[in-house]
Amino acid sequence: FDFTEKNYFALEDQQAMLKAVLFPNDVPDKQRFNLAPGDYSFLYRYLSQLPRETAYPKYDSTGFYDSYCKFLLTGDRKTMFPRNIRIFNKVGDAYGYLIDNAYIVNVEKGLEFMLSAVIYVNADGIFNDDKYEYDTVGIPFMGNLGRVIYDYEARRKRPNKPDLSRFRVTYDK
Repeated sequence: FDFTEKNYFALEDQQAMLKAVLFPNDVPDKQRFNLAPGDYSFLYRYLSQLPRETAYPKYDSTGFYDSYCKFLLTGDRKTMFPRNIRIFNKVGDAYGYLIDNAYIVNVEKGLEFMLSAVIYVNADGIFNDDKYEYDTVGIPFMGNLGRVIYDYEARRKRPNKPDLSRFRVTYDK
């Protein structure tokens, strides 16, 4: 399969873009987006919203569980998210590649971290055959990776407590 004419967006650039959206005052002026406060609120909402929090379209929770498209930390679990944890992210899956670019927050514990990962799960090496190990290898790996980092961050001493107030978002009922 020839990827020459396919889209390419480096993981490092994706994480820099997420950082610019989430923390505009912490990046140089030339790396900031020209967004209004309402634009940021919109992005925070839709980067973190769970399927059950969406009024339109209404999602069936049997197929669209809370961790749907939240690969890191919870992707391999089909249980409800705790209300205090939010994942602001963008995922992708194509040709055996899984990617998650995320900012993970526990607003009650003052815990936050950014984590991005890509894994290739195409055991037969054949592209475009729809035979990839997303569910058996990729998503379990991503979920476990997120939990390992979360557990580390939960134990790590933080000299300054972050202000996470802007990440308390209102969702549809």
